[in-house]
Amino acid sequence: MFESMISADALSRQHAEIARAHFLEIDAVTALYLDRCEEGAAVGVNEAFQGQFAHVEIASILSITEYAAQKMIALGCDLRWRLPRVAAAFACGDIDLAKATALSEALANVSEHALDEIERLLVAGACRATGNKLKARARGLIARHDLDGVRARRVRVEADRDVRTCASHDGMSTLDGMLPAVGAQTLATRLRAMSMQVCGSDPRTFGQRRADALIALAEGRTLLDCQCDGDCTSRDDSKTSALPISTILVGVNASTLLGFDDLPGYLQGHGHIDADLARAIAADATWQRVLTLSPSEVQHCSTAGAVGPVLGVGRSMRSPEILPAVTRGNRSTRGNRSRRNSGSRRSECTYQPSAALAKIVRTRDGTCRFPNCVVRSDSCDIDHTVPFDHGNPAQGGPTAERNLACLCRKHHRLKTFGRWTVQQIGGGHLEWKDPSGRRTVTAPVGLFCDPEVKVPDAARPHLTDDDALERRFGLRDRGVEADLEYLLDWSVPAWRKARSASRRTASPLANALSEFADF
Repeated sequence: MFESMISADALSRQHAEIARAHFLEIDAVTALYLDRCEEGAAVGVNEAFQGQFAHVEIASILSITEYAAQKMIALGCDLRWRLPRVAAAFACGDIDLAKATALSEALANVSEHALDEIERLLVAGACRATGNKLKARARGLIARHDLDGVRARRVRVEADRDVRTCASHDGMSTLDGMLPAVGAQTLATRLRAMSMQVCGSDPRTFGQRRADALIALAEGRTLLDCQCDGDCTSRDDSKTSALPISTILVGVNASTLLGFDDLPGYLQGHGHIDADLARAIAADATWQRVLTLSPSEVQHCSTAGAVGPVLGVGRSMRSPEILPAVTRGNRSTRGNRSRRNSGSRRSECTYQPSAALAKIVRTRDGTCRFPNCVVRSDSCDIDHTVPFDHGNPAQGGPTAERNLACLCRKHHRLKTFGRWTVQQIGGGHLEWKDPSGRRTVTAPVGLFCDPEVKVPDAARPHLTDDDALERRFGLRDRGVEADLEYLLDWSVPAWRKARSASRRTASPLANALSEFADF
């Protein structure tokens, strides 16, 4: 019997050593390519065609495809001339080949004036993130630091949208394509909703049901047939003709909607999107107010029981129809904290969280809170970090936001039965400890948890007077609704509000504010 024992430190060192070897290989491939370019230049070959066959030679030497050789050359050139920080991290083994490739692809089209700052911010935390996490982080940074570039590129690449099918093996085909982000999320949520129509006895996996739902849509059907053996009880014949409800969630700062800034929005399931796209979606969307605290306010108010940036989620309402032509944003202020802290002790001693509390936790977390997991929070369980004591609820982990987090089913089971431990460390952050003792902190990544969002200078004078501060920190009972009304009255031109009033019997702005006040 062969036994192999390896420590976590040894495994980490070995991985870094392999990363350094990969860097040397990429560097050697690039050097060979540049040699062939110089040889071509020496005999008068046009610059556009210098080194044009180097990838064929490299593919032969390494017994890889020509396409793979081209990718290695492109990465090597990026590391040499565009991404010095990525190259340095790769050379010393802090990041591996997969992460270096992900960073190169994510930064491929960034404007030169913004590249240095975005690269610096990305590399700073790259060693503990997966490639997908790095790409998501890059989208957010690019949307914030390269505003003009990200808008122009989005408009340009939308012209390349396409969907293709290709024959595969064993009677199957592959489906591939490029869709606008909003359309892709519409499709994804629609397929998920249809996949949930069947009863629990359906033998198919969720992935199989999702594929069958796409075929059903293509055939003009809105209902996914259940494949259970017995009489299916999940059907309501009166509802079979209606499409299942699907929801696309987009988070955007109120300041961005009213035009004080161009902070990126966040499309759940995709990541950051530019401000113009967020405004376009908001113009005819259903709105839901989310009361938030900035990171500094979370820290300042920790003694008052605030454990995360999301303090409350309002009910759905229609758009006030005041954007985007004249105004594009408002400021998301924090209102009456008494509502957050007024939850009774009885609710903390009940195992199942209330609908309002569950919505706060899911909105705060965004995804599963296990390190680098990207399962959406609405597909996760809400887990008690300190287990709930069913025998003596008053002594066990409370059903309160400070003790709740979203975990996908796999990582929920791992926490319960595996050798991983986790604790809440404040501000909605979780600290995980793996079986070898290494610690990893995960932060909320929900729609309204961007640590770089700040109050815009244009709005600051109207939000920091004594009266507004008293309302903001709950010293009076007026709450955030008064702040919102004040900001809208100040920022929306009178002629715009008058035109809206003339179109409808009641002003949409007044209707919106009255619905906000009912929260």
